[in-house]
Amino acid sequence: MTNHGDMPSTSLPSARDDGEPEGLANEIRGELAVAGLPVLPPDHDVRPQQASGVSVEVDEGSVWVSWKISSPLSEASQRAFRVGAYRPDSPDRLDAHPAMLHWLAVKRALTEALTAILRSLGYGVEADADEYRPGELLVSARTPGPHWRDPAVPPLAGSAGYSPGVRVRLLTGQFAGSVTTIATRTYSLSARGAPFRYSVGHPDGEGKLDVAPEDITLAEEDT
Repeated sequence: MTNHGDMPSTSLPSARDDGEPEGLANEIRGELAVAGLPVLPPDHDVRPQQASGVSVEVDEGSVWVSWKISSPLSEASQRAFRVGAYRPDSPDRLDAHPAMLHWLAVKRALTEALTAILRSLGYGVEADADEYRPGELLVSARTPGPHWRDPAVPPLAGSAGYSPGVRVRLLTGQFAGSVTTIATRTYSLSARGAPFRYSVGHPDGEGKLDVAPEDITLAEEDT
């Protein structure tokens, strides 16, 4: 068993950021916070009384992301390490005090989670990029592409059916161009997919109007 930072190598594509590192770091902090993770402030100093969380640091133009474990787990693991409560030559380095093993399990799990979240967002992620920063992830700028903040618009919007209350625009008939609201939707009992008929509020304000899915689209107000 070696120091806390030692983690098994993970095969990930090499990626480095050529943009503004401080801006990228702030962007990453925001994304991780939105995901519900506790993000430590810039230039933090993890001390025993502080909570664990995600560290996003800029060092020599590169952005590094890691999970910092605070007390009491970190304290117990560090003490076990200081007193040599492990066998460095044991198979898989598993012959160690439970505090060290649990610390490593938490570190691995959270690092894998951070990798999955960042890659889902399109960021480049590289593990073990620097032997002096074990257990940290080197993160580069997002690859241009769709983002979760993008509005849900056609052609994907409506694929599973618009929900009641959604505003739509009529495309055909005497009321073409009118904006109304979905009242109900009817699905086929024998086929999966989008509804085969909608009932929408009548454009003249009285009653309902039955329309086919191809005769409506999402109104601009909902995009």
